[in-house]
Amino acid sequence: MTFNKFIKNKRIELNLSQNKFAKSIGITQSYFNNIERGELKNPPSEEVLDKISMGLILNEEEIEYLQFLAAFERTPQLIKDELDRKDKEISYLRGNSSMVENNSVSIDDQIPVFERISAGIGVLGDQEVTEYITLPGIRNHGNIFAVNVWGDSMEPTIKDGSIIIAKKEVEVRNGDIGAFFINDEAFVKRLKVTDSYVALISDNPNYPPIFIGPGEDLKVVGKVIKVLSDI
Repeated sequence: MTFNKFIKNKRIELNLSQNKFAKSIGITQSYFNNIERGELKNPPSEEVLDKISMGLILNEEEIEYLQFLAAFERTPQLIKDELDRKDKEISYLRGNSSMVENNSVSIDDQIPVFERISAGIGVLGDQEVTEYITLPGIRNHGNIFAVNVWGDSMEPTIKDGSIIIAKKEVEVRNGDIGAFFINDEAFVKRLKVTDSYVALISDNPNYPPIFIGPGEDLKVVGKVIKVLSDI
């Protein structure tokens, strides 16, 4: 079931025209028509979703399902393609009982995506979640998050505009790439630890190391476990 089809089916169940329903929740018919036709670039805002939920007289379970469908609509196409590939793989395994016995299938959890983090000069971390994505093989037990990365300081490892998947509450060792805060500025860098100094290193040689001086507040946000590029 897609986001727009779910809304359309529920409206039809109530025997309401597009025009009557749109007026009842305070939006234009043309905008609502775009919603039902799936012609919006992104799903409606949370405020409009709340109005639609009330207008369709959805119960709590249906509201959660609608929010899930909206979150999935915001998922990058590359990840949707990967999910589709995974679904086909699961269907194949289910059709071959001998293989199913040796393969367990799990449901991927949603991963919150934060607005941005700098791989270059540092940008204040934005704590508001902008969307949710799912990735095959990654279960989120509250310790996985994703961040949009801007800047070329970690190229070619992490391209400008990539999404990093990071895991909290794990050790970031010497040579690992992680998300860090230095005095409330956020960075994606490679950790360098020696007997003489601690520094955050860029993979792009055009950027100098960031040395951690006495009294500076270095916090490890998470270890980068996956990079999604070309999204």
